[in-house]
Amino acid sequence: MRNLPSRTWSVALALLAGLWSLVLLPLMHLEFSGSGMPGWATDVLDLAPYDALVTATADLDGYFLYGSLAAVSFALLWFATGPVLARLGWSGRVLGALLLAGAPVTVLSYVSWPEDAPLHPIWGAEGLLLIVIGAWGFIIAAVAPRERVPLWERLVVGLTLVVAALATVLLGYWPHGTLVGLSVEFAALAAWAPRADAPDFDDADRAG
Repeated sequence: MRNLPSRTWSVALALLAGLWSLVLLPLMHLEFSGSGMPGWATDVLDLAPYDALVTATADLDGYFLYGSLAAVSFALLWFATGPVLARLGWSGRVLGALLLAGAPVTVLSYVSWPEDAPLHPIWGAEGLLLIVIGAWGFIIAAVAPRERVPLWERLVVGLTLVVAALATVLLGYWPHGTLVGLSVEFAALAAWAPRADAPDFDDADRAG
């Protein structure tokens, strides 16, 4: 049974996951879009801390560095949502596994971006994984046990793909922008959804 982190920490970690990706997002726009980046990203990069960071890492592969660091957000979301997803039964546990898989998949994807990289064909694989995560929300909404999962929670989880798509469009880059949106959704679930450590959740429920 997942009883950690506490509800307060679950919410905080989910929001931290989004904040982490949001901080990295202007840097990814710089590396990926260059002069075509959104105006807001240009304004943020003019701030002293970002300017100093860009200067300090000028000799590094910034695309790999800032891209692979999104793996931290995947790991934080997995840990933050553990008690809530466990309450959803087997379908929730699968979603947790997909979130956790996002961490190594993201690193492998970004390290494989050069055309001569051995695993170059998997470059961008985290995007496909995000689609799977979103689509899996539909399955959870359909199969999660009605007797212990409230309707509002099933609806919110069922909208995961919509949230992911909107965040990606609004912020202009995945996985970082997508993870910002997912962090808000999962923070709401962490704050208000029933958890696996609740007194009414017994061994029979865990098996489901």
